[in-house]
Amino acid sequence: MLPVKKLYIDSKFKTSDSSNNAKFKVELPSSITLPDNTVFYIDDVCIPHSWYTIEAGVNDKLFMRFANFPDLENFTDHIITLESKSYTGSDLVTEIQVKLNNLYSSIFVVAYNAAKHTLSISTSSSVKVFKLLTYNDITSRANNTWTGPSYDIRNSNDMTDILKLTEGSAIWHDITAPFISGSLDLQPIRNIYISSPNLGNFNTLGPRGESTIIKKVPVTADYNQMIFDQVMAGNDFLDCSRQTLKTIEFNLKDVNGNFVPFHGSNVSFSIIFDQLNPNV
Repeated sequence: MLPVKKLYIDSKFKTSDSSNNAKFKVELPSSITLPDNTVFYIDDVCIPHSWYTIEAGVNDKLFMRFANFPDLENFTDHIITLESKSYTGSDLVTEIQVKLNNLYSSIFVVAYNAAKHTLSISTSSSVKVFKLLTYNDITSRANNTWTGPSYDIRNSNDMTDILKLTEGSAIWHDITAPFISGSLDLQPIRNIYISSPNLGNFNTLGPRGESTIIKKVPVTADYNQMIFDQVMAGNDFLDCSRQTLKTIEFNLKDVNGNFVPFHGSNVSFSIIFDQLNPNV
């Protein structure tokens, strides 16, 4: 006999010691103990798409190297920080151009190619040249030649995924050889992974080796809209046999393990319990 059939979870009613709506706990009125052969489903998921394209402390940094041709050995390194907000392609181009021209006296030209969904960066000077650093460059501090501000290589908050940076610090760009990005990724979160350290028997395996994920929710709605997800297959359950539940913790993260910044918006979902027939 199941002690409860369904739990309705809403981060609005999280415990007072919860961190935020992506890392929260719920307290049940009383402890429940689940019998053998009990499984659960995560259903009726409702998540607001309230995070930004560029998030402070997540992906708001552009790492660049500058020099004056032909003196390429005498370079300077900078970290350009973009404003945290939601962007279109043309908005992103404007933001990068403003930040670069504030740094170097209006010599940079940043353009958006709507047909290819790419941006280009060039200069109006035949002297000023630049490089953009890839993730590998950033984690190696440009082969230990970085001269700019210090940063944590494990948490650099770079925006290389947004620009699809693959060229790296081997290529100098100038008026005749502009930098051209890959197809801009203005939806940096494609899936939201709901995990719990105390619900389920840890029999899943996430993209980074996690064992506590209980639901993957595809992001199927644009910014300022609602994401809905429901159980689509009868075998999409997880085992929770012989667990005792009182306080349940939930974490909502992106594929890189960052907590999703909901900016105060609440998330909700249901937990459905069922008991399998051991003889089937």
